[in-house]
Amino acid sequence: MERMPYGFIKHIENRGYSSETVKSYQRVCEQFFLFIKNTYLANKEPFQISPTDIKNYLEEQLDKEKSISTINKELAILKTLFNFLWEIDKVPVDPAVKLKRFKNTDDLKIEVPYQQILEILNKTFHNQSYSPLRKAIFLLATKGLKTADFRFKKDDVLIAENKVEIKLKNRTIYLEEEEATYFKSYFDETMLNGSEYVFVTKQHGEETGGPVQVMSILHHLRTISKDYLQEGAQALTLISIRRALAYYLYASKDPIQMIAKELGIEEISASNYLKQITEALQSQNYVVER
Repeated sequence: MERMPYGFIKHIENRGYSSETVKSYQRVCEQFFLFIKNTYLANKEPFQISPTDIKNYLEEQLDKEKSISTINKELAILKTLFNFLWEIDKVPVDPAVKLKRFKNTDDLKIEVPYQQILEILNKTFHNQSYSPLRKAIFLLATKGLKTADFRFKKDDVLIAENKVEIKLKNRTIYLEEEEATYFKSYFDETMLNGSEYVFVTKQHGEETGGPVQVMSILHHLRTISKDYLQEGAQALTLISIRRALAYYLYASKDPIQMIAKELGIEEISASNYLKQITEALQSQNYVVER
C-alpha cells in the first residue's frame, strides 16, 4: 500500500487546499502509516485499519507531549483521509467518524495522585499472579517513561550488585533495592528472547519481535488499573502517570531543574508543561495528596 493511498493528496490539491496545508496533510498521513507499519511490522490496507489503531496513534502523539490542539488537528486530517476513502468505497466503514476531539481541560486531569500510584506499585510487586514483565513495565512507568523511552536495548542496562542503571536517550534511570530486584527478575528473562531490546512486541508468527509498541504497554496498565482502581475509573496510561509525577514533584517544591532532569526534558519544556497542568488543575480545585 502506498503511504498516500488512492490519490488522497491529489484529491485535496484539486479541492484548492494551499501548498502548506497539503504538506501538513501529507506529513501527518505519512506519520500515521509509519506508525501502523512499526506497530504491525507490516503495512495494513486501509480497510484493515480500526478505530483502535487511530486511537493508539493519537495516544502515542500525546505521549510525545504534543499539544492538544496539534493532536486535534491530526485527528481532523485523519478524519478527512478516511472520509475520502469511504466515499470512494475503499473502506466499508469509516474508522475515524466516531472519534471525538480531545478536550484540553479533561486531558490534563490527574485522576490518580502519584502517591496512590506508588501504593499500587507496591501492590503490583507483591501480586504473585503478575508476570515479571508486568511488574517491570509498571515500575518504569512510575519513573515517567514515555513509550519511546521503553525502547532501550540490553546494552543500555548496567547491573552491579543490587543496583540497576538504565541509560535512556535523555536521562538515566537508577534502581536500587526492591525496585532493582524486580527489574532484574524480568531482565534475566529477556536473555532468552532473541532480541536486542529489553521490551518487545511480537506480532503473530514472529519469534523475536521488534521494539515494544504502545498497545503492549497499555495492556498491562489497563489490567493493573482494573485490579487496583475503583470500578469505572479511567485506566492509567503512561501520560497520566507522567503528569501525576510532574505535579507531585512540583507540589513537593522540587526546583524546576530537578523536575526537568527527572522527566528527561529541557527546563523551558518542563516549565511550560507544569504551567499547563497547574492552570487546568486550579480550575478543577485539585489538591495534591502527599
